[in-house]
Amino acid sequence: MSGEIPPLWLRSEISPDGLQIHSLPLPVKLWLARGGCAFAMDIVPQGREGQDDPCDPIVQPAPAPPVKLTFLSRLGAPLGEGEASMPLCAVMLPAGTAFIAVHPDPHVRIGLYPRSKIGLKLHAFATGQFAAPSLGKRWRAAGAAARDLRGIHASLLEGSGARQIEHAQRYRQFRSHFVEDFSRVLPLRADLHLSFLSSLEGVSLPEAVAALEALERQTDADWQWIVAVPPATAPDVAEWARTQLATESSAHGVVVTVAAPGAEALNQALGAAQGGLAAYLPLHGQITRDAVAAIRDAFASHADCALLYTDEERRDAQGLPSAGIFKPAWNRHLLQAHDYVGDLVVFRTASLRALGGLSPAFGPAARYELLLRAAKTIPGTAIRHLPRIAFSSRAGRNPDRHAPDYADAAARAVSAATGVPVEPVGGAMMRPLYAPPAAPPLVSLVIPTRDRADLMGVALRSLIALTAYRTYEIVIVDNGSVEPETFALFDEIKALWPATLIVRDDGAFNYPRICNAGVAASSGALICLLNNDIEVIETGWLDEMVALSALPQTGVVGARLLFPDRTLQHAGVIVGLFHYAAHWFSHATAD
Repeated sequence: MSGEIPPLWLRSEISPDGLQIHSLPLPVKLWLARGGCAFAMDIVPQGREGQDDPCDPIVQPAPAPPVKLTFLSRLGAPLGEGEASMPLCAVMLPAGTAFIAVHPDPHVRIGLYPRSKIGLKLHAFATGQFAAPSLGKRWRAAGAAARDLRGIHASLLEGSGARQIEHAQRYRQFRSHFVEDFSRVLPLRADLHLSFLSSLEGVSLPEAVAALEALERQTDADWQWIVAVPPATAPDVAEWARTQLATESSAHGVVVTVAAPGAEALNQALGAAQGGLAAYLPLHGQITRDAVAAIRDAFASHADCALLYTDEERRDAQGLPSAGIFKPAWNRHLLQAHDYVGDLVVFRTASLRALGGLSPAFGPAARYELLLRAAKTIPGTAIRHLPRIAFSSRAGRNPDRHAPDYADAAARAVSAATGVPVEPVGGAMMRPLYAPPAAPPLVSLVIPTRDRADLMGVALRSLIALTAYRTYEIVIVDNGSVEPETFALFDEIKALWPATLIVRDDGAFNYPRICNAGVAASSGALICLLNNDIEVIETGWLDEMVALSALPQTGVVGARLLFPDRTLQHAGVIVGLFHYAAHWFSHATAD
């Protein structure tokens, strides 16, 4: 693919100390003046530029050892170091980078691809190696080639360390403006007094001290901390709780010595809660300094709210904020897939007591099971998402979710909530196995097309061959096809699947109108809109979609779509992302 679009080959020269210094083009220098950025690069031995296509899965050059890079400012000052694998790699260029030094073997060339969509398309138009009889056709060919190459680069960048560094820098910039900046503090109110509940079992002394310090930094002092000290608590932590916490460090601390471990300890702590609000406070992280103020304000603003969850952040190994975890509004289906609400969940104390607190039978998934149980009794309108970062922890530090029996316990919790078998997927994800209705409804598969028998053939043949759910009809809306191959395909498909209807539409292309024409001609109780470029790869895809559509309060069901390289095209759509809407997890790994 990059054989069609060559990179911007960087000019280079050998320095007096033997390093090869590559100069970035002016537009890239200006881009990096605003901040660091990850780029896709070709790094090849001198003399092999353009001879190997690093995106070609069949013809690949022999593996070469990685090269070391030093990033230099305009004045030659070092800004950082990195390592890159040949030939195609993702590299994070620090802010202010103007030159790249290569060592120890300087005999390579570096090619860089424009990062922006329009930049890559313009570059493809100017340098792309494809024949086109006119400028208009060359522009269209450049757009198609650039789009495909951007997909390859997106997959490369998505799982790279360079992208993680880029995301961390962007998040820190966001954090400086929008985290720990909530300034409104309500007067003390008993119904908004927030009781934090924690167990010291399995907690280290630094974790306990950090939690206390975070509480004492709160801008809103209307809180209390009830700490359960089970027998398995580390001796130094138990001693700290009984002495410093109870008598010296905080007027808010209440120590409750309990005989039971795990969930039962937290239930006994709940019994001592004095506030109108209660939250289990995990000690693998800390709340932000404005968390209490923002939570109390949210409950005050929404008197009907019975349960609230917040956004949170992750820190890296050095303790620096590296990523924000921004959650959607209340989503009962998503909760059945995994505990997306996260570490900081606040209840009305009366609601939490009415639920009976945590169930010890679910072990490390007890808190997850409580949320699933709450979702069945608390109306969805009384469950709110507070879109503010209020909890900070290091990635991978949640002891419950990393317990060896978490997946089994979580699957049992989801099964208890849904009444159907549950299949754990990848450890923390759950897949409830809903069955289609006993009397399977007819599904009308509406597929708009205009010629492109090559694409349409793959879609229709894979659909008929692999779809296990057989109660469906195919409704093809033909928007002005003229090629003989298209009509031959229609005849082939009608022979393979007699329940096939061809609806002719000779109007100008208008996707909504074309789909509506197909729906109007359909006979099914369910409508499935399909593009003509899909390929069915799992036999149970339609069974699961039909089963989910039959659930109460379900109006629309979407499928997970993959790109040809089997990375995610999307697993949903986020409204408001990039000003309008965008795909969720685009180019991430399929799982």
